[in-house]
Amino acid sequence: MVSILQSRIIEWETVEYGPNERNITGWGLWMSERSRKLVVEGGEKVVDFNIKAFKPAPAQGIDDALESMRAGMMFRYQPKTLEESHVSMFEKEFAEHLGSRYAVAVNSCGSAMFIAMNIAGVVPGDKVLSNAFTFTAVPSAIHHARAHPVFVESTDEWGLDVEDLEKKVIESGAKVLLMSYMRGHVPDMDAVMEVVERHGLFFIEDCAHAYMTSWDGTPLGRFGQIACFSTQSSKGLSSGEGGILTTDVQEYAAKAILYAGSYEERWNRHHDMDAEMMIRLQNEIPGYSMRMTEVTGALLRPQIPRLHEVHAIHKSNYRHLEKLLEGHPNILVPKPLSKAEYYCDTMQFHLQGLSREDADRFIELMSMEGIGMQIFGVDRNARDFREWHYLGGDEVVELPRTVQNIEFACDLSLQPHLGTSHMDVIASVMFDVLDYINNG
Repeated sequence: MVSILQSRIIEWETVEYGPNERNITGWGLWMSERSRKLVVEGGEKVVDFNIKAFKPAPAQGIDDALESMRAGMMFRYQPKTLEESHVSMFEKEFAEHLGSRYAVAVNSCGSAMFIAMNIAGVVPGDKVLSNAFTFTAVPSAIHHARAHPVFVESTDEWGLDVEDLEKKVIESGAKVLLMSYMRGHVPDMDAVMEVVERHGLFFIEDCAHAYMTSWDGTPLGRFGQIACFSTQSSKGLSSGEGGILTTDVQEYAAKAILYAGSYEERWNRHHDMDAEMMIRLQNEIPGYSMRMTEVTGALLRPQIPRLHEVHAIHKSNYRHLEKLLEGHPNILVPKPLSKAEYYCDTMQFHLQGLSREDADRFIELMSMEGIGMQIFGVDRNARDFREWHYLGGDEVVELPRTVQNIEFACDLSLQPHLGTSHMDVIASVMFDVLDYINNG
């Protein structure tokens, strides 16, 4: 059963373990004889839990959302006052959580990025610097703005390669950087900010995977002019779909409010906005109907206080599993930079010493055992830049380091209904599958 800490703090069902869990102490178990047959050999599964089950909304959020629906108060500007609006209060509470002056809640992180690029002055045909390794939503947002991405290489720890960033800035002349912390991986932010400042870049942070993530004690989302967060189901704050744009610049917040769909004087449902500025900008900016709904805001508000507790569970699970996998000849879990603090809700590792066929077989057998994962660089993965054909163009983009770093990179979800005993089972199954592949 999950720990007392988990069942006390987080309002989701506790998960029972099966009788087959194994107490392991590290990759030394891999060296010993396997104690069971795999499913592919006719054996029984030992995994009786779902590693990808997303967090349910807290009871308070469900109650508040139901109340909004029963009252017919679902439209983004229906409540008459700030205090009555779940979306307005969520914006205020999230800004306070992050330490930002302003937050604007929208219907997706993709919308937040699109709005941010409009605020940055991106026009059709402009070039926008971005990670080569990210999710398809990021280049899609650039495409939505009718701009052209300039992809920057990644490191073997999947953060943006700062040396290649400097090179691409000079080569492209681009003035906007939309940088993802893909799967929460953090590059050398000191070096990134040196490039940003030296070249006068407008820096937009894609923090979809970067809740409770920091560099040298500063939360991600506090480095750029604008930051964008996601509240899609797998993220730290979870509402199915949703996004947040944050900034310290009032004019940027004002423009974001209008782009998101404020009209007439609905901007008075947002906190601390200057009336004169809003009246001046009101009819100069199109409204794209992208603001968050009241139901979504209601679901999200009570999730902010639990972020710290969820983060503690993620760290405990991650570090436990990392220790178990340490030293296995086929597994490399890269270490983050010393100033980086990760959210740890997923784990990525490189498969080493395996052929393409064996690596693909590893994913197949792990799925058969009940632990689904993926390799970023194969099978039409939406995180592989080679699959983004909608970007068009005849020019072949050469990004050899990114290809190398995604070709055998496994992606494992570690949702917070799991505990360290689940990590024991996951490691045990991984060892057994690799033993089968190496000796089968």
